[in-house]
Amino acid sequence: MTTRPVRVTAQERSSNRQRALGEAAATLLIQHGPGAVTHRRVAAAAGIPAGSANYYFPSKAGLYKAAVRRAEEIRRDSAMAYALAIPKQDRTSEETAHLLIETVYAPALNADVLTIRLEPMLAAHRDPDLRATMAEFRPGHLAALRVVLDRSGRAAVADGPDVDLLAQMIDASLLYAGLTGDSDPIGTAARSVGRLLELSTPFVN
Repeated sequence: MTTRPVRVTAQERSSNRQRALGEAAATLLIQHGPGAVTHRRVAAAAGIPAGSANYYFPSKAGLYKAAVRRAEEIRRDSAMAYALAIPKQDRTSEETAHLLIETVYAPALNADVLTIRLEPMLAAHRDPDLRATMAEFRPGHLAALRVVLDRSGRAAVADGPDVDLLAQMIDASLLYAGLTGDSDPIGTAARSVGRLLELSTPFVN
């Protein structure tokens, strides 16, 4: 008995192509920054004819909006997966801070984090068309940071009011280190965030 091949409807094919384009756009945004999110490059990365990208996303703004939404989904899911994989043990403030930075910039943190990841994210927060998307995924990112804190012996901070402040400090420290030409912006940011973490940790006598 032979099995008939499953026929894909035009609507399903259209949905699959649009999803593939969004995935490719998000990957290019995360790995290479906003400049890489063009119809031609996204179509090539998705393995779809270039004309299809223009069909599904007539404007570059629409394509970029789809890229940002999917990139934020990837960030949220990658951050939580990274946090849950961290062994539970007590850590120094700086060690914990470095893990927090790794979590915020999951799925990959590298030396280009300022130009490739942070600056585009800040620009998205400023953009009226993208601000709501960034705000929508913020709670998921903070939830991942709470997991890291809890797994690093800092449950009191994880359950406290300062997690959002820590997230702000991560971005601010990286931005300042980058703007001042620091040769190790990630390490410098980890030390600054670690210091804030010490100040945020309740004193137990």
